[in-house]
Amino acid sequence: MKYTEFKNGLNNGQEYSIYLFEGEDAFFRESGVSLLKNKFVQEPSLNFVNLQSDTPVNQIITSLEGYPFMSQKRMTLIREFYPKQEVFKAGLKGYLDDPLSTSILVILNEKPCEPLKKFASVCVVDCSKADTSLLIKWIKAECSLSGVSIDGETAKTLSEFCLSDMTRIKTETHKLIAYAQSGGTITIQDVNNLVARDLEYKVYELTDYIGKKNFDKALLLISDMTGKGEPASRILSYIYNYFRRLLHVSISDMSNSEIAEAFAVKEFAVSKMKQQASMFKKKALKNAVDMLCLADFNIKSGLADGECYSYLTIFKIMTEK
Repeated sequence: MKYTEFKNGLNNGQEYSIYLFEGEDAFFRESGVSLLKNKFVQEPSLNFVNLQSDTPVNQIITSLEGYPFMSQKRMTLIREFYPKQEVFKAGLKGYLDDPLSTSILVILNEKPCEPLKKFASVCVVDCSKADTSLLIKWIKAECSLSGVSIDGETAKTLSEFCLSDMTRIKTETHKLIAYAQSGGTITIQDVNNLVARDLEYKVYELTDYIGKKNFDKALLLISDMTGKGEPASRILSYIYNYFRRLLHVSISDMSNSEIAEAFAVKEFAVSKMKQQASMFKKKALKNAVDMLCLADFNIKSGLADGECYSYLTIFKIMTEK
């Protein structure tokens, strides 16, 4: 189930003995723990146990079988828990088959763990990054609670600048609320001036402009990055590495999770790369990678001026047919 379904179900009295919060957004994973803890654990000092992922299975079972004291339930939390078959055989399987109603096991995993999902007792909560429409609703609702106005387009820009990461969206939203103050309005100019776009987003944005052949915005963004002290040669290296990934994504038959693991990035980033790769023909991507590779070599070898050659290479890619 999605995180919103879990939250609504919990409010409506839906309970499970085992929760697996799985996905790349840490905000949703940690918020899930807080909701369960606030609802079921009245005395955390006596009824909340935080175990390491390598804790012996007999100690995990002992914690789960402990009876709650002055609390509705006892909660055991384990982060990044990917048990192997020997752990299941050592006693975990028996508990998962028949968990106690007085105890809650909460597992927080960034990556999937298929063996845990096979048990009917495990409630799997999808904590992948939320879609844009949900993020816009959250931002607008949060602003409204503080008496601050923000329109949908501005909220969308804010979520994009934060790469849809809820932890950062929450921080930046509260910063903007404090700036606008009660009764004020958060404008697109406020987001542009106060919310920093990290390098990852800028490279994503630049690639988007290149794919759409938006010359003015692409060149303006490069000028902005060099004007803020980013060497042109380094910018070109970032673009080269990014286009290499786009090419791989466009020709690969691997799943999003497999590509994410290969690139050491989040699955959300892979989905965005697939969207951008679709703007280019495979041949155009291959040619772009070749041009960027040559430019990177020439600049680093001192055969060409970094800034001029960067502009020239980007222009060639955008005029490629």
